[in-house]
Amino acid sequence: MTMKTLLELKNIEVAFKTRHGVLKAVDDLSLTVKEGEILGIVGESGAGKSMTGAAIIGLIDPPGRLSAGEIWFGGERVDEHPERLRGREISMIFQDPLTSLNPLRTVGDQLVETILAHMPVSKEEAEKRALDGLATKSASTPSASTPTRTPSPGDATAGGDRAGAGNRAQAGDRRRADHGA
Repeated sequence: MTMKTLLELKNIEVAFKTRHGVLKAVDDLSLTVKEGEILGIVGESGAGKSMTGAAIIGLIDPPGRLSAGEIWFGGERVDEHPERLRGREISMIFQDPLTSLNPLRTVGDQLVETILAHMPVSKEEAEKRALDGLATKSASTPSASTPTRTPSPGDATAGGDRAGAGNRAQAGDRRRADHGA
């Protein structure tokens, strides 16, 4: 019995344009994962392991980009539109949930964006769910300004709040939507 190819990377390259030239974080990587297989990627710090995962699900922020190659999932080319797949068919659990949030954007905006991407709800409903999600982990009562504030390093609970918010954003807060918790 031949196992179906689930994930295939064909000669991918992830590059970052810098003032000193182009830095290749991933250079000419190809791999295939069949259904039922487990693949572990090991390497030194900075070898491109996380960048490979980010490329697969389209989470490379500018100035980085997938500069060459193709990414296929379930027989469909996904590198051109990874958002159709991300969170529904494939996702990434980050090594450190504290770094899964973009410090240049508010926690609330990131939660709302994730909810809108993965649930058929209005922006108003997504904002309500973001507030509810933050209230679940917050010692204080959330207000309309709660999701618009990114915790600062000086906050006593900033790390825990960011970790919880990051994990909820990664999961699309499906826990609350599916179970009403």
